[in-house]
Amino acid sequence: MINRRRFLQTTIATGMLAPFVHAIEPFQRSAPRFRLGLAAYSFRDYMAHSSSKQDPVDGPRTLTMEKFIDHCAEWGVDGAELTSYYFPKDVTNEQLLAIRRQAHLRGVTISGTSVGNTFTNPAGPERDKQVAYVKEWIDKAVLMGAPHIRVFAGSVPKGGTLEQAKKDCIEQLEECGAYAGEHGIFLGIENHHGIVAEADDLVDIVKAVKSPWVGINFDSGNFQTADPYGDLAKIAPYAVNVQIKTEIKPRGAAEKTPADLGRIISIPRAAKYQGFVTLEYEAKENPWKAVPAVLAQLRPLLADSAAAPAAAADEKWESLFDGKGLGKWKETDFAGKADIAVKDGQLILPQGGDMTGVNLEKAPATMDYEVAFDAMRVQGDDFFVGFTFPIGESHVTLIAGGWGGTVTGISCVGGENASENETTQFKNYKNGQWYAVRVKVTKEKLEVTIDKEKVVDLELEGKTLGMRAGEIEISKPFGFATWRTTGAYRNIRWRKL
Repeated sequence: MINRRRFLQTTIATGMLAPFVHAIEPFQRSAPRFRLGLAAYSFRDYMAHSSSKQDPVDGPRTLTMEKFIDHCAEWGVDGAELTSYYFPKDVTNEQLLAIRRQAHLRGVTISGTSVGNTFTNPAGPERDKQVAYVKEWIDKAVLMGAPHIRVFAGSVPKGGTLEQAKKDCIEQLEECGAYAGEHGIFLGIENHHGIVAEADDLVDIVKAVKSPWVGINFDSGNFQTADPYGDLAKIAPYAVNVQIKTEIKPRGAAEKTPADLGRIISIPRAAKYQGFVTLEYEAKENPWKAVPAVLAQLRPLLADSAAAPAAAADEKWESLFDGKGLGKWKETDFAGKADIAVKDGQLILPQGGDMTGVNLEKAPATMDYEVAFDAMRVQGDDFFVGFTFPIGESHVTLIAGGWGGTVTGISCVGGENASENETTQFKNYKNGQWYAVRVKVTKEKLEVTIDKEKVVDLELEGKTLGMRAGEIEISKPFGFATWRTTGAYRNIRWRKL
C-alpha cells in the first residue's frame, strides 16, 4: 500500500499540486458542544421501503420515515438522520416536504441524510452517473432542511491503482462539494473501508479537496486497524458529523467487541467538535430494545462532554477511578458478596447473595467537599446506589432504588432509615440507564442531585446522623454497595469546596 509521503509526491508530480495549495485545515472550534442523534439505519430491517438488503423480522415491515421521526421524539432524541436507502423509490418533493413538516411538528431536527455512492470511477458514464446521483440528493437535502450528507469514497477499481483512485475521488468530491456549497450543504466522506480504510489516506483526500463544505463523517465502528481509537483521533479535527457504533473490531480480531463509548466520545471532545453525535446501531440485538438503552448511556457522556474540560480546570475535580482497575479501592467484605469487575471503563458490582461493594480505606475529605459519579442499575430491582460517605465525624449512606426499586434518601437521619425520614423520596429508575449523581457536603447542608434533580436538601443543624445498623457499616469511611442487584459506576470524582 502506498504511504502518505509517497502519495503526496506522486500527486504533485502528476499535476495535482493546485488542490494542495488550498488544502483544508482542521475546523476551528472554541469548545465541544454535542447534540444527540439517531440514524434510521439502526432500524434498517424494519423499514417499509428499502433499496438495500434486509434481514428477516417478525411481522410486516411498516416503519416509515415519519414513524421513525415519531420514535425519535418519544425517545427525546434531538436529531434524526434519514438514511436515503429507506425512502420510497422515486420519492417526490411533496413527500420530502411532508417529512420535513413532520419533523418540525415533533421538535426533531433532520440532522442529515446519506448517499450510497462510489467516487473512484474513472472518467466516463458511470462516474457521471454517480456525481449526478449525489447532486440529486443534495437537492433533496435542501428540501428536507438536512444540512449534511454522508458520502462514500469506494474501492480501487479492478486494474487500477490507489493513487489514481484517490485522484478520481478528490476530483468528484470537489465537483460535488462545489455544488453542495452553493446550496449550503456539507458533504462528509465516511471512513468506510476501500481507499479510506486507513486514516492517513482519508485525511490526505480531504485535505486535497478545495471546498470548505467537505469534511469527514466520523464513524466510530469502521476502522479495522491496529489502533482504531488512535485513527479516530486523526480524523476527528475534520469531522462534520459523528456517528457512534456500539462495537469495534481491531485488525486481527476474530469478532467485534463492545466499544468503549466513553473513550470514543472523548475523541471528538478533544477535537472540540460541535454538532450531532448520532447513534447508528448495527449490533445483533433487537434495536427496539437496545437503542433506547444505548441512547440512555450516551446522554450523560454527551452532557459531560460539553462541560468536562472547563469543569476539570476550573473546579479542580480529582478522579477516584481510572476505569482500568480497582486502584485504591478494595472489595468490601460483605457476606455473600459477588466478584467485582472492571470492564469498558466501568466499575461493576454484580448481584450477590445480599450486598456487594467496594470501599476506600480513607475518605478524600470529611467536610466541605463534593462527589460526582454516574450509576446504572444493570439488572435487579433494589438499590444500585448505596454510597457511604462522611459528614464530619459521622457517616451516612445515600440509597437510590432501595426497598423494591424506588426509595431514594439518606440512611440515617434522626435514627430513621432512608425509607422513613425527611429525605425519603420515591423515584423510578430504569435498568440499563445511566444516572448522574452529585453529593455536596458542607457544614450547613447536605445536597444530592440525580440528573440535575435535587433529591436531598437537608439542613444539618440539630440533625442526628448515622449509619443503619448491620453490614453496611463496613462500607465506612467511603464506599459503594448494591443489594441483590447488579450496579455499574463510572466517572467517579471529587473536589474540595
